Amino acid sequence: METLSQDIRYGVRMLGKNPGVTAIVVLTLALGIGANTGIFSVMRQVLLQRLPVPQPEKLVLLYAPGVKSGHVSSDEVDGSESFSYPMYKELRDRNQVFAGLAAKANYPVSLAFQATTERADAEIVSGNYFETLGVQPALGRLLMPSDTATEGGNAVVVLANGYWKKRFGSDPKVLNQSVVVNSQLMTIVGVLQPGFDGIQLGRIPEVYIPISMKPLITPNWSGLNDHKDYWVKVIGRLKSGMSVTQASAALSPIYHALLEEELPLNNGFREQQKKAFLAKQIVLRDGARGRPLLENGAGQQLKALMGMVALVLLITCANVAGLLTARGASRQKEIGLRFSLGASRWALVRQLVVESCLLSLAGAALGLVIASWISNALVSFASANEIANGLSGSLSLPVLLFTTALSLICGILFGVGPALNATSIRLAATLKDQAGSVATGMKHASLRKGLVVTQVALTLILVTSSWGFVRSLYNLQHVDLGFKPDHVLQFALAPQLNGYDQVRSLGLYRRLEERLAAIPGVVSLSATEEPLIADSDRGSNVTTEGMPQDFAEANDVWRNAIAPGHFSNLRIPLIAGREFSNQDGTETPKVAIVNETMSKVFFPDGRAVGKHMRFGGGNGPLDMEIVGVVKDSHHSDAKEKPRPFVYVPYTQEKDLGSLTYYVRTAGDPLPLANSVRQVLGELDSSMPIYDLRTFEEQIDQQLSGDKLVAVLALAFGTLAGLLAAMGIYGLLAYMVTQRTKEIGVRMALGAVPMRVGWMLCGEIARLAAIGIAVGLPLAFAASKLVNSMLYDVQAFGLVSVGVALAALLCVSAVAICAPVRRATKIDPMVALRYE
Repeated sequence: METLSQDIRYGVRMLGKNPGVTAIVVLTLALGIGANTGIFSVMRQVLLQRLPVPQPEKLVLLYAPGVKSGHVSSDEVDGSESFSYPMYKELRDRNQVFAGLAAKANYPVSLAFQATTERADAEIVSGNYFETLGVQPALGRLLMPSDTATEGGNAVVVLANGYWKKRFGSDPKVLNQSVVVNSQLMTIVGVLQPGFDGIQLGRIPEVYIPISMKPLITPNWSGLNDHKDYWVKVIGRLKSGMSVTQASAALSPIYHALLEEELPLNNGFREQQKKAFLAKQIVLRDGARGRPLLENGAGQQLKALMGMVALVLLITCANVAGLLTARGASRQKEIGLRFSLGASRWALVRQLVVESCLLSLAGAALGLVIASWISNALVSFASANEIANGLSGSLSLPVLLFTTALSLICGILFGVGPALNATSIRLAATLKDQAGSVATGMKHASLRKGLVVTQVALTLILVTSSWGFVRSLYNLQHVDLGFKPDHVLQFALAPQLNGYDQVRSLGLYRRLEERLAAIPGVVSLSATEEPLIADSDRGSNVTTEGMPQDFAEANDVWRNAIAPGHFSNLRIPLIAGREFSNQDGTETPKVAIVNETMSKVFFPDGRAVGKHMRFGGGNGPLDMEIVGVVKDSHHSDAKEKPRPFVYVPYTQEKDLGSLTYYVRTAGDPLPLANSVRQVLGELDSSMPIYDLRTFEEQIDQQLSGDKLVAVLALAFGTLAGLLAAMGIYGLLAYMVTQRTKEIGVRMALGAVPMRVGWMLCGEIARLAAIGIAVGLPLAFAASKLVNSMLYDVQAFGLVSVGVALAALLCVSAVAICAPVRRATKIDPMVALRYE
């Protein structure tokens, strides 16, 4: 320890003697380490952080992939995470492997308190939910099994801690007070402990309600007793000593017995479907980090960003190693004297590496400021664009430990090579004051050349990948969505949550549309049940007149309920037939409009108009007439491919919970927002309005994740280019200094300045060519990892590679200008006397 302390003190003194070099190195490292720490801070929360509950490693998520018949409410890819409530209760009561098996589902509610009504995010949970997780109350009590014993039996609510602070001002007197949830009085019985924001990172529930109150939360849709309604998400806590393998094996016979009991309910199954249904398995997945929705959505992009900043850090280390190599060359005499006084090479290497680590730690300290800014900016962006809520921008202890470890690794990484190089000297020549000899100088130049080659190769990888993301964003922003979103204001309302039945809701919609149409500046308006370009969709299987036989097992379509004039309002071309009109109401025959893809796939003869269809399978009547065909348009997001789609009038829907309106204006739509609020307030002042923004803003928000990655990738690529320029400049400047006498001799013998300049440019060109030769196959390999995140472009394509090569050419040209100019201005007489 005493030796290390001496090395640190000596290192601090030596770094203080070269404040310019020290400042450049620290600032360079701060950029690299800060960027890595900032991205890691967010990535850790999304991919690594466990739930703040006791023994999270004992938690498992239940999945049941395979055939389902009926209604599936899913937020993952295949719906395998959704169970029916009766199935959940049977698994809960029959198993012997879980200390607790809990269920949950998320829905928005209308919540009123003290004459103020707002939309809130609710989580309906089983009575054992908090007990299973091991969560405690901050005030009052949490939900218990007795709260969910009977359907609609206990109208109580638990507040999330953050919502309690935001909406109720942290008032402890809220206990036993009443709030109105969807027009139902409910009693506040508790406030949740701080720090627990649910089991789904990025989506924070504001209130928790007994799952037995679901008929109130989703009017006209209970689902509590329907074996073919899949909507609950299930999480369990394994008993002590129970492994996942043992639990899966013990659950299998129970689950298969339940499937046997449910099979008669699926009377529409064919023989092959019956076999597939009975062959389903329960799958247990790690639940320590909660439900992986945000990880599935943003995890891949965060990993890509982490890989990019790691490349930036490697380029930074190569850059700093080049600076330290040059600095080591200037310390040859000092090192030689210490050798002559008996110092061992190991002691000198250790001393130089300690200096490198001090530089790295100083860079890390400054980098924490940059990391905090990056982390807070990412969190704010995610929250503002509704990508994720509840992320923290603060740098936690694990992040600080990561930064410390990273700085030490970097110090060793960029310190060992220059240290070994600096201590590999010829003692006699060094003590004769010939440390600047050509042989010694070229030895150091060789290491710096290798570092420049490394920088060029890594920069090529980074620039090709980053350009792929930029090009992908450009493609998404210019994709033909099939409609015109300009000059359109959107907003949504959900009367059902305010106690409206179907008849009252339809009446409100009709009056609202009449009032909106009369506002000056409104050109047209329409509405949809499922919002557009909002990652929201609704599917169903269909049976159509003359449907091909091979569609018996593949007849799923997307569907939406819309208002009359929807296609003309959004400028979606009508190919055949007609749009819906006000005459298509509740008492008239059912009608439908299909998109172009459905017309081609389900009606090969091209005659969809006039044909009949129905939703669902079986042998019921085909009670819907197709009255029109429209061009394909994007529904859920900008990346989706065309697929069969059915539109129905919203007036003919049985359970219409909410509508999203699209109001086309003659000018800027934003000033119309106040008029919309005023009209709705006059119709029902207690009705919350949400998602009020321009349609273009909605589309931009849906692309916000891709935009963030593209901007950061471009920033990291630019930073890599600047660092590469610094490395090339440093090498060439060093070479000019070391070869001043040689250049003087060449000029004295008749070499013209231009020839000297081309000689130096050729040296850099050879290094760049080697770096490109090394980088191209690595860039091709890296592209295989990022191509799945890109839209309609390949990361390693002619354009991306061309842009990367052009960027390297520009970087090299800028970097060599000053050193080459200095070399061509050398006076031969001065150079011949140079040492």
